[in-house]
Amino acid sequence: MDRMLILVRHGRAERAQPGMADADRSLTPDGLAALAAPDGFARSFSLLGAEERAAAVVWTSPALRARQTAEAVVAAIGERPVTPLPSLFEQDEEAFLDALRASDAPCVIAVGHIPFMERVAERLCGAELSFSPGAVACIRLDFCPDPFASDLLWFVQGPNT
Repeated sequence: MDRMLILVRHGRAERAQPGMADADRSLTPDGLAALAAPDGFARSFSLLGAEERAAAVVWTSPALRARQTAEAVVAAIGERPVTPLPSLFEQDEEAFLDALRASDAPCVIAVGHIPFMERVAERLCGAELSFSPGAVACIRLDFCPDPFASDLLWFVQGPNT
């Protein structure tokens, strides 16, 4: 089985309120419903093979909206632990890629934010993607030193909210 990275942008989030920390913003009710709808993550993750789905680990930004999105991912692919990864919130590409290289998981699903998801996709496979809320990209990983050596297998824009 090839190693896969699934990049997921969190769902539609509420606007920041005065005095609210960015990490405390939650998904809107419509954002939560869109991810759970039949044309939400159930459709997106149906593109992932059963073997990859079964072997996948889920990493998430520690931000509330990303954790809520990771819970929606788990609802779509089956129960498993969700691991918070600070580099996904901090948008630290090097730390994230180091964690990815160190992982022996054949499939990593990473839930985070833009522009980080877009930058990682472009760095790994040269694809310039515009991630709407709830968008999902599947990349076959190749960690050779050559930039853009990985392959974009599929990309699904987020569900309408």
